[in-house]
Amino acid sequence: MKSIIFGAAGILLTAGAIPAFAADMTIAEPPVETPITEVSGIYDWGGFYVGVNTGYAWTGAEYSDGVSAINRDLGGFVLGGYAGYNISNDAWVYGVEADVKRDFNDERFASGGTTLETETTWGGSVRARLGYAIDRTLIYGTGGYAFTHAKLEDVNTGASEGETLHGWTLGAGVEQAFTDSMIGRVEYRYSDYSKSDMFGAAGLDGDIDSHSIMVGVSMKF
Repeated sequence: MKSIIFGAAGILLTAGAIPAFAADMTIAEPPVETPITEVSGIYDWGGFYVGVNTGYAWTGAEYSDGVSAINRDLGGFVLGGYAGYNISNDAWVYGVEADVKRDFNDERFASGGTTLETETTWGGSVRARLGYAIDRTLIYGTGGYAFTHAKLEDVNTGASEGETLHGWTLGAGVEQAFTDSMIGRVEYRYSDYSKSDMFGAAGLDGDIDSHSIMVGVSMKF
């Protein structure tokens, strides 16, 4: 009889302890996934690129016949292309660029009893570039070697003479990366070409310089 009583008491004590034990148990919560936030990186200006540009050039031609000077303005439309390579170093961008262009300008003037026509045709440059990038915007300066082909023709006789003039160019511009590969730009440059005696057939020495504003678009690879 005692064993039965003690057995029943044990069962009751065990049954009473189960709720207290369950209350003390900690139920593990399922892990909460941390949302992944995409962080946009700074645009990389490094790499090779090639583009096309167009604009307007205010070209000045100064001729001297040994007695008086003749100044002519050869303003005209310009078409061209360019290619280069950039290296990025944090926000600083270093590079080299070459370009070619075709000038569409000509001007006629009278000298020594005849009518002359002068123009610049093909030209280009090879330049260094240094810029500072603010993410997708690049502000840069550029300078280096420049050349242009100038031509002078006697309209009355058809006789003409041409020569490639060499000089230097200096400018600045702004580029904007519209996508990872497409970049637009606006650039101003001043170019000064060496004085030449190419116009000696007409009794003239010539000196040519140019101011240009160009807009362009390039693809970066």
